[in-house]
Amino acid sequence: MIERRKDRSRSVVRSVLAGCAAVSLAAALAAAPAAAQGSDGAGPAVVTDDGPVTGVSEQGLSVFRGIPYAAPPIGQRRFLPPAPPPKWTEPRDASTFGPACVQDPDEHEMTAGTPTSEDCLTLNVWTPSTRGRKPVIVFVHGGGFTAGTARNPWYDGASLAHRDAVVITIQYRVGPFGWLDLSSLGGAYAESMNNGLLDQMAALRWIRANAGAFGGDNHNVTVVGVSASSIRISALLGTPSADDLYDRIVLQSGTAADVATRAWSSTIAKQFTKLAGVSDSRRLLGLSTAELQQAAGKLYDLQFSDTAFHPVVDGALIPDLPMRRIASPDGPTKPVIIGTTLDEARYWLYYMPVLNWLPLFLYQPWLHSLAGDHADRITDAYRRERPDLTAPQTGMALVGDVAFRMPAIRMAEALSSRGVPVHMYLATVTSPDLNGTLGSPHSIELPFLFGTLTADGAPAFVGTDPANAQLSDTIQQLWTSFARTGTPTAAGLTWPAYDAGQRRTLMLDRAAVTVADDPYPRIRTAWSGQRFDGSDPGLDGLTPLQSISRLVSCIATGVCGA
Repeated sequence: MIERRKDRSRSVVRSVLAGCAAVSLAAALAAAPAAAQGSDGAGPAVVTDDGPVTGVSEQGLSVFRGIPYAAPPIGQRRFLPPAPPPKWTEPRDASTFGPACVQDPDEHEMTAGTPTSEDCLTLNVWTPSTRGRKPVIVFVHGGGFTAGTARNPWYDGASLAHRDAVVITIQYRVGPFGWLDLSSLGGAYAESMNNGLLDQMAALRWIRANAGAFGGDNHNVTVVGVSASSIRISALLGTPSADDLYDRIVLQSGTAADVATRAWSSTIAKQFTKLAGVSDSRRLLGLSTAELQQAAGKLYDLQFSDTAFHPVVDGALIPDLPMRRIASPDGPTKPVIIGTTLDEARYWLYYMPVLNWLPLFLYQPWLHSLAGDHADRITDAYRRERPDLTAPQTGMALVGDVAFRMPAIRMAEALSSRGVPVHMYLATVTSPDLNGTLGSPHSIELPFLFGTLTADGAPAFVGTDPANAQLSDTIQQLWTSFARTGTPTAAGLTWPAYDAGQRRTLMLDRAAVTVADDPYPRIRTAWSGQRFDGSDPGLDGLTPLQSISRLVSCIATGVCGA
């Protein structure tokens, strides 16, 4: 999720809430069947439903990059739902990534100089062999709905693919191109506020149809998301039309509680239109990419990028709050892994270093708006159960648990109560970055999952402890076995299913990977009065950091006001 980590002054009002190879790898590679070669011997070749593609051979794998799964959403197709890609007959070069989707630059999500384009609906495939039927793992990148790309070196699928899986990473439209509500224009724009989700669904349809050509099992597709993409995948659980697109789900730090209402998306759209300097939303259709991006940048300076755009409960694609369907007797039944990190919100120290010095009383108005008379009981639970935290760290712990951990527990409770197999984890592995102040931050498990511990920026984030390799190996075993059978297993480790009785939770740490019953029960119980279902709290109540950052900016600059 992060390639290089450095502060940027503009981020005070931008973001809030936003390896290792397998054992005996050489022997496994020697035994793997070779992929079919192109007619000129240049690289592995596959014929998809849309046309032939030629990839490259790397590290004993066949790799295909930049394959379009939808028509370019450009020109008259901008802001419209994804359409099937034009078919081709000549072999298409699939040796390089496609450009990242157009986005507001964020060095935490994308390397400077990365090419971007509105024509960006592509996916990438790593496979040990184009023969056979291996489990398919689809990873969807995060980025707060405004940024991110599958080109990120942290998401290189090679290490996971060496576990005898087909690994696919996808891109989707971000920012206004994927989430701006233009439903007031009617017709084809009716679902524009969820185009990013529709892109994801189009990619999954393409994978269902074509995974077999890459040696994957079309009927064994596990979708993995982190942060914003985990929120989108959670939204799929509330989308009946998506039920046949996946077989298992992994949700890392993002839940169905983080959805927007039509009122929210309409307000954002009106604000965006005004910032773009046009009189009505129809005139947005004629603006250039640069003009739309300029308006988006202005919006992110007024409204946190991580809350400006979210999946919208539109009454059609997403008929109701996803949590209501998740809890209903006829809700989704596919197996789920769900989890968070212990110190989610400390990740935002990269954007807002001042969080390390904010007194706890600045969080109190927000906390009272959520919990009323129970606010003091909640803060007391943190003092008792996490006495090592400073006051600023307690504030960040409150924010992280409201936005991530407590909604994840509610989802696990709702699913497990209906007999859906759910496995819960809590990552407590720490980061050494920022002098160790990050604790166990948002996205800490990503380099371990992909085995990209030495990729650009990863050593600063996860450190170079020799124990990292073993933790990465264990996580990869768990995730790939879940993708293969629906039951996560690793050597010498049993990960029991979650239920509201014992609340057995896998604890991911360098020292050991263990199972704990109901970690931090006092804190969990203190939050028992909140539903965390997308309405209690709503998107506008998930964090106090927007108002806090405005106050800090006011004090620092002397420029105050709405």
